[in-house]
Amino acid sequence: MITYQTLSLAEANLILDACQKKAEEIGVPEVLCVADAAGYPIALRRLDGGKVTSVQIAMNKAFTAAGHRKPTHHYKNALPGEEAFGIFTQHEGRFTVFVGGFPIVVDGKVVGGVAASGGNGEQDIAVCEAGIAALMKHLAKS
Repeated sequence: MITYQTLSLAEANLILDACQKKAEEIGVPEVLCVADAAGYPIALRRLDGGKVTSVQIAMNKAFTAAGHRKPTHHYKNALPGEEAFGIFTQHEGRFTVFVGGFPIVVDGKVVGGVAASGGNGEQDIAVCEAGIAALMKHLAKS
């Protein structure tokens, strides 16, 4: 039997709180998602003004980051003629290859994913990194 760790709802909300704070600080109405270790949503938050189309995008970014265990923007080889071209057609089109999804790694294991959709790449990265940093700070206190 294999046992794995994943995020709790309380931890997901802690991450979302930090993501929201950063998004508001930089003035971007993001949609935020935290997924479990399998890539399925634990918590989703659409900030005031967040695009309705960003809801599914944030969920897909979190799914990809957690499930494939790497940031979504690391798929530099997904262009036509490249090794991973077409990967975005997998999992009923949920596999996402653009910026804004990060795996959450604790003790070398992926325990979930966080995603932001609604800003440009730099903004989405900053928002996700704020959420991960808040979780790591919380875990260091525990």
